[in-house]
Amino acid sequence: MRGGAAAEPDVAGSFTDAVSHDDGAVESYELIAVAARGFRPPRFLQAVHVAADEEADRPIAPEHERFRLTWSLLYRPVAETGPRTVAPYGIFLLGVNPPAGTNDDGLRVFNDFYTNVHMPEVVERRNALRAVRYELFRTLKSPMRGAPQFLAAYEVDEAGASNRRHTGPPYSSGPEVWQGHVTPWRLWYRRLASGKGVTTTA
Repeated sequence: MRGGAAAEPDVAGSFTDAVSHDDGAVESYELIAVAARGFRPPRFLQAVHVAADEEADRPIAPEHERFRLTWSLLYRPVAETGPRTVAPYGIFLLGVNPPAGTNDDGLRVFNDFYTNVHMPEVVERRNALRAVRYELFRTLKSPMRGAPQFLAAYEVDEAGASNRRHTGPPYSSGPEVWQGHVTPWRLWYRRLASGKGVTTTA
């Protein structure tokens, strides 16, 4: 994967060709917006479904001279607002870290609010198709500033990707442990291609 925004016009097509798999376990995305300062995510993103019993001890990278792997992370799904019924136009990726030093009890409160209150609110206000929450399981190749502990992928249609502002009332403030969370990643990607199956990890 390559960070930055400048590249030849046919790079997106080349990336899609480079990462295409026949088993339906791969989707590819291109960055369209970053809502964060001082952070340069990869222009292209490869989302790969990895079965629980499948060995995943090395980065999965496109074998193509135009691309280099900038980071590779394994997240496990922990919650979703519903099954995928239609392929999204794009995804809104939010990386979230709980406050430093949060204990197990605090983390349970944090996750309960995140899953049952905040995630459905974001789906509604962002007019998303659905959302999936993930927790970092393994870092294969770390981003420069590290990977967030939690990742949420909000799947959107083309209108949702174009209008990136939420509509409706403010989000619930939540418990104290939630109020101290940090959001290092706010990334918008458009979907380039996928296999036949449903991708469940990012």
